Amino acid sequence: MSDPLPALNLSTAQSQASASQSFPSIVVIDAAVKSYQNLLAGPLKELEVHILSTQEDGIAQLQTLMRQYQRLSRLHLICQGAPGQMRLGTTLLSEVNLWAYADAIRQWRDCLADDAEVLIYGCDLAANRAGKAFVSWLRLLAGACIRVL
Repeated sequence: MSDPLPALNLSTAQSQASASQSFPSIVVIDAAVKSYQNLLAGPLKELEVHILSTQEDGIAQLQTLMRQYQRLSRLHLICQGAPGQMRLGTTLLSEVNLWAYADAIRQWRDCLADDAEVLIYGCDLAANRAGKAFVSWLRLLAGACIRVL
């Protein structure tokens, strides 16, 4: 798992979203990410931020959270991961269990705008061929553009 977070350029993403769309953007951080509190005082202070518990299924937490929104333009996920897998709460999502969560991930479509993006930060999810395939399957299920930054 990779621990260091990359430099986040969320302000650019936010200003682009504001200029082109009036739909909200939220940030979801897995509490297991080291030093995530530093982000709350920096680049995230202007955005709506939610923290996932490390003691519960992250996909279930995300599903509950997203039901509160309609037509999200951007979902920023800050989590730990490795090629082909990402950790959200107690869930290590990978190609092994992706299809077990397929229905929950498909429900994201109800909360996302037609041209929504899911931006995943802080992990090496797409670092190899298996990871790129995983991102493609995630894109298909979520019905959104998935970018790993």
